[in-house]
Amino acid sequence: MTCFRDWRGLVAALLLLPLAALLIGRAAGPAEAQGAQTSPDRPSLSTSEQRVRPNELVTVRGRFRPASTQSGGVGGSAAPASQPVRIQFRALGSKHWRDARSTRAGKAGRFKERVKIERSGRIRAVSADGRATPTRKVRVRSVTRASVEKRARVGQKVTIRGHVAPAGQRRKVTIRVGGEELRARTNRTGRFRARWKPDDAGRSKVKVRSAGNLVAAGSTAKAGRVTVFRSAEASWYGPGLYGNGVACGGTLKPSTMGVAHKTLPCGTKLTIRYHGRQVRAKVIDRGPYVAGRELDLTEAVKNKLRMPGVAQVLVDR
Repeated sequence: MTCFRDWRGLVAALLLLPLAALLIGRAAGPAEAQGAQTSPDRPSLSTSEQRVRPNELVTVRGRFRPASTQSGGVGGSAAPASQPVRIQFRALGSKHWRDARSTRAGKAGRFKERVKIERSGRIRAVSADGRATPTRKVRVRSVTRASVEKRARVGQKVTIRGHVAPAGQRRKVTIRVGGEELRARTNRTGRFRARWKPDDAGRSKVKVRSAGNLVAAGSTAKAGRVTVFRSAEASWYGPGLYGNGVACGGTLKPSTMGVAHKTLPCGTKLTIRYHGRQVRAKVIDRGPYVAGRELDLTEAVKNKLRMPGVAQVLVDR
């Protein structure tokens, strides 16, 4: 019985040997791979930047072990003084490498060159004997610029224009203005345009975002602020009331800059336009109480606008 038990143990040990060998191989694999990657004999490449602006210069550094010393040299010959190196670029989405720059590696096999990057892609270096370095990905950040008309009226369309560089393929553009989201696409030169029709008066910031593509990553821009005006009938007041208090606190004077309104909160700022002239003033009082009139301007505001007694003005609230 003892011999039988020993025989069964021997068979089990033999069956476990392949599994143990497999586990040891897996444990050693990453270490061996790491050693291969950090081997000083392998060509190397690095770039000063991995995310760049369009047409930015990137410094490319690398090393090729001199060919004459790769196998100990022939007859003790010395390493060559230099060797030609080609810096190559492959655009994202392309299968073809193109020569971007040419340089030479020194005695130690090291090289350094500046390369202009126009679009996203990969960089590598190739020696005269056909050896290639690992590739290095470089991503171009697009640059978006946009502008918007500064003033508009309710119901009239506002034009938002812009440009995205690099142009590349037709790129999606998203525009946020007045709580709405507009969509556009760039043309072949990278330009875009959108029209917005405001329904209410007010001041709105305009923000633009261009989507990323194979040419370059997306980017954002502020197009500025657009003030939308509506028409309102205004009158003015002051003489005979100077020295009296106003509803929002304070005393009415000839120099007081302010507006009387029935419902807007005290301190609300209004932009008022009349025949190309513009004034910014706060709500300081209540009124007017004449049918059809919406604003009562102080004498100082009326004088700056050069407005007659009663007129149609433009207001942004």
